[in-house]
Amino acid sequence: MKEMILHSDLAKKLYQSVKHLPIIDYHNHLSSEDLKNNRRFENITQLWITPDPYKHRLMRICGVEEKYITGNSCDYDKFLAWCKVFPTLVGTPVYDWSLLEFQNVFDIDLPINQTNALKIWELTNEKLQDEEYTVYGLISRFNVEYSAPCANICDDVCFYASTPNFAPSLRADDILSPNKLFIEKLERITNIKISTLNDYYKAIEMRIDYFKSLGCKFCDHALDNGFRYSKDQKEEDYFKLTVQGNTLKKEQSEALKSDILFNLGCIYSKKNLTMLLHVGALRQTSDRLKSIAGPAGGFAGIGNDFEIASITKLLNDIECKNGLCRTVIFTLNPAYNAIIATLSGSFSKDGVPSVVSQGPAWWWCDHLEGMREFFDKYSVYSVLSQFIGMTTDSRSFLSFVRHDYYRRVLCQWLADKIASNQFNADENQLLTIVKKLSYENAKKILEE
Repeated sequence: MKEMILHSDLAKKLYQSVKHLPIIDYHNHLSSEDLKNNRRFENITQLWITPDPYKHRLMRICGVEEKYITGNSCDYDKFLAWCKVFPTLVGTPVYDWSLLEFQNVFDIDLPINQTNALKIWELTNEKLQDEEYTVYGLISRFNVEYSAPCANICDDVCFYASTPNFAPSLRADDILSPNKLFIEKLERITNIKISTLNDYYKAIEMRIDYFKSLGCKFCDHALDNGFRYSKDQKEEDYFKLTVQGNTLKKEQSEALKSDILFNLGCIYSKKNLTMLLHVGALRQTSDRLKSIAGPAGGFAGIGNDFEIASITKLLNDIECKNGLCRTVIFTLNPAYNAIIATLSGSFSKDGVPSVVSQGPAWWWCDHLEGMREFFDKYSVYSVLSQFIGMTTDSRSFLSFVRHDYYRRVLCQWLADKIASNQFNADENQLLTIVKKLSYENAKKILEE
C-alpha cells in the first residue's frame, strides 16, 4: 500500500512533498446530523459501507441481494456480504479506495475476504470504541483543515458556528426548482412575505448571508443531463403560478430555473462566493432502485445531452450584469473534458486566476484513468497549475483517503511526463505545481 500507484523515484519524491499537507474538501455530502452529534459509529458497517453508494453499486453488479445492501439484514450480514465480493473487485477504484480506507484508518493487516470477515469485524469494532474514531476523531486523523458538507438553504445550520474545520456549502437544487411548500418554508425562516421574484431573491440573499457568516464559500448546482438555459422574460408570471401551487410546463420551468440561476450567480459575484456547476448526470435510470435506495443510491448514469452554449450564455449574462463569480464546472461525461477546460480561457477577471475552471474528475470519473485523462486534457486546453484541486463529493467520513489517492495519481502522472520528455520542467517547478494542486490553490480561494 505504501507505494500504490507510485512506480518511479521522482513520483515518490513528489508524493512525499504533499503526503502530509492538510486536506481542503470544498464539496461533499457528509451527514450534518453526524457532525452535529460527533457520531460514534456502532460498527464497521455503519461507518464503512452504509453511507457509500459506490460500494452498494458494485455489490448489485455482483448479484448481491438488496437486503444485504440497503435492506433490513443485520449489519454483520451486510459486512459479510461486502467481504465476500471484495476480492473480485480488483480493477475498480473502489477496491483501491477501500484498501486505503481500511489500512490507513484501522492499521489492520488482514486481506479483506470472507475468511477474515469475523476477525476484521471484531478488530475494527473494538477500535471504533476509541475517541479517535468518532467523527471529529476521524477528521483529525485525516488532517482535514476545511470541509464543506452540502446544506439546503432552509436547513438548520447554526451548529456550524461551533464546528472548527467545517462550514456549510450551499446546495441550491430546491432554490432552482421552487414549489409552494418550499416558498412557504422560506417565508417562515426569513420572515419575508414572498409574492414576487424580487421578494424571493431578497429572502434567498438573506439566507446566503447567514450561510456566509458560518464560513460558506461554495454554492453548488446540479445541472443534470438535458439542462437548458432559456430565459424568456415571462419568469415573473411563472413564479406567481408556482406561489399559487400550480405545476409549470417544461418550457416554463426551464425559463424560471434559468432566471433564478442567473440571479444567484449575480449574488455570488457580489458576495465573493464560488459557484460549482455539476453537469451531465443521468439520474433517471431505474425507478425500482430509486424507490428502494433513494435518489442517491448509486444507480445514476453518465448523460450525453450537454449544451455548452447554455453554460456560456449563463456565464456571459452574469459577467455582463454583475461581473462573473468564480465558477467551477464538473463534467460527469469525460467526452466534455476538453470543452469545459477550454472555457477557462473564454472568461477572465483581473487579478483572479481561472475565474472559470474545470472541477476534478467527478463521480464515475474519480479514479486512476479518469484523473489521468483529466490531467492530459486540462494541461493542454488550460493551465494545469491553476486547477483548484481535489474534493471528494462523498457521503462517507472515510472518503478523505481519496485525497491521498489523487495525490498519488498526480505525482505519478507528472513523473511519467518528465520520463517521456513531454514536460521540460525542473524538480523545483514540479514540487511547486504539485503543492498548488494538492492544497495551495484551494487554500487561496478560502482566503479571498
